[in-house]
This record gives sequence, structure tokens and C-alpha cells, in this order.
Amino acid sequence: MVVKEKKNHRGKIVPLDEWKIKLQEDFPFMEQSTDDSHNSYRKWGFECSGGWYQLLRECCEAIVARYAIEGIGLSGIDFEPAQIKEKFGTLRFYFGYTDAPCGIAAFDDLATGESIRFEPKVEGYIGDAKAKLRQDISSIVHAAEEKSRHTCELCGAEGELRNDSSVGIFRVMTLCDACHKERIENYILKYKKIPK
Repeated sequence: MVVKEKKNHRGKIVPLDEWKIKLQEDFPFMEQSTDDSHNSYRKWGFECSGGWYQLLRECCEAIVARYAIEGIGLSGIDFEPAQIKEKFGTLRFYFGYTDAPCGIAAFDDLATGESIRFEPKVEGYIGDAKAKLRQDISSIVHAAEEKSRHTCELCGAEGELRNDSSVGIFRVMTLCDACHKERIENYILKYKKIPK
């Protein structure tokens, strides 16, 4: 089911951004369901901004292409997103498979932004071809996450990790120069103290 609206944190129904709908329409394994309380992605959707649309799209296209090498079409893809979000300024794309749901996905280091990942595991032997497929899928997802380190989360231009704690902004983000400048200016306008 393609979800086109969801409840926000205040309980209000709001429409999803067009890019979020497009990824669900083009890649059935990316469909959401507001009824699935056990899967963060299915319930809450993308927890990042639209600047990463293209890299997410390219990731999904690469996943589809890799399955196609094994003769598996869109309807046979067993890949399941578990959570897609921004964390410490970069993309985190946690996933599992229909026979190996995602459990604890990672430990993330706040100081470095590095992530130690736990691959989804299935009980028993899955065969060499399937094991290689899943290893390749992990590499595809990891490449998208790495690309996010240099892609502005807001507009998709070339960017870099920005730590603006010196001006009072404590959320690290990957931003291009223009979005970074706008972020600083907006923060100063909003929180600048007006003399009495």
C-alpha cells in the first residue's frame, strides 16, 4: 500500500512529500503501512529530508538491478527497509529480509559518527548465491550511506558535515554552503537576543 499521508507528532494528518510517495510507487519493497507497529520505516516512513531523494532512488535502483542479476523481479524482492533516517548528519538505512527481519541494527559512535552494523541473520543455510546477493545489498546500502556524507540533506547538492555548536546549533547535518549559510542566518534571526 502506498501511503500518501500520515499523522505527525501532534496527531494531525499531513500529506507526505512527493518524493516519498514516488519511491513507494516505483519500488514496492519501499511501501509503507501505518498499521505495522513493529517496523519503524513502515509506520513512520523516511526520517530525513528530500535532498537525499536521488541517492535513495539510486540505492533502490541498484537493489532492483542486483536482484535482477539473480532473475528476481520486483515482486520477488525480499528486502525490507526497517528504518531510514538521518543520524549524526548522515543517512542510516537499516534493513532486513522477509526471512531475516532487522533486529538491533547498529551501535553508533557520537564522537566519530561511525556505525558498527549487525547484518540480518536467517536461521539455517541460505545458499551461496543468496548469501552473496545479501552481501552485495549490504554494500549497496553502505555506499548510499557514505554518499550522504557529501550530499546536502536539504537540497541534494554537494555538501559536508556541519557542526555549528559554536553558534548554538547542536544538530550536526550534511549541508551545502548555501543551505549552511541559510541555516545559520535563520538561527540567528530566530534566537538573537534583542537588547532592552
